[in-house]
Amino acid sequence: SGRKLTIRKIRFGFTFTVQVTRSGVFEMSVASTPLPEEFLEWQVQLRRHTMHERNGAPHIGVVPLLFVHRPGVAVGGSAHSIVCGLLPAASQLEKKTQEFRGLYEDSIEKGARHVYDRGIDYLLSYYDSREDFEPDTLTTLLPEESELVKALRARSSCALVFNVFESDTGNKLFNPRCQQIEAVAEVHASGPVFDNVWWHNTLFHGMADNHVVVQFRHQKSWDTRFGAFDRTG
Repeated sequence: SGRKLTIRKIRFGFTFTVQVTRSGVFEMSVASTPLPEEFLEWQVQLRRHTMHERNGAPHIGVVPLLFVHRPGVAVGGSAHSIVCGLLPAASQLEKKTQEFRGLYEDSIEKGARHVYDRGIDYLLSYYDSREDFEPDTLTTLLPEESELVKALRARSSCALVFNVFESDTGNKLFNPRCQQIEAVAEVHASGPVFDNVWWHNTLFHGMADNHVVVQFRHQKSWDTRFGAFDRTG
């Protein structure tokens, strides 16, 4: 193990931890706080619904707008739609990655549709409890050279806005919601987080070359429905 230092990043308003390993390498990780439990539970339930009722087609509740800093643009930023994912808890991350990879490698000879169907079968019981997932993290997979990734590398503080309005369904899962998640983005081109998200995505979309994984580490949350700005986490 190495020595740890906690540093307050004054300019961008977040804290990160620097660990100096025995070999003298500096490793940095962003400090974070858990997502609101109600929000994470909602995300898990939406994904369970997606697997059982939509054959994996994402619901709008897992497709937030991501707001990033962009000098010279109105209000100083731009908004981008992304599909976000949940990251398995650290104790299960490697195991789940191996299972995703095994599903793909065991099925690809029968074609992409067979891989997709096996992926859906696997995920039918995957979204069981919020305790199965990292409490502070959302993820997405993006082209490495995209303008969005460039913006996040230039300045990692960002916000994800989840907006749902389906008033006629009778299902509380789809109640009107507008929730802003303030986050710090970590861009992964390799490593355990990258491997997990990349193999998960591969089951449904094939191998995504020249992509990176963005891990959004939660900082604060706000309920912004109908003009409100109420802290939720």
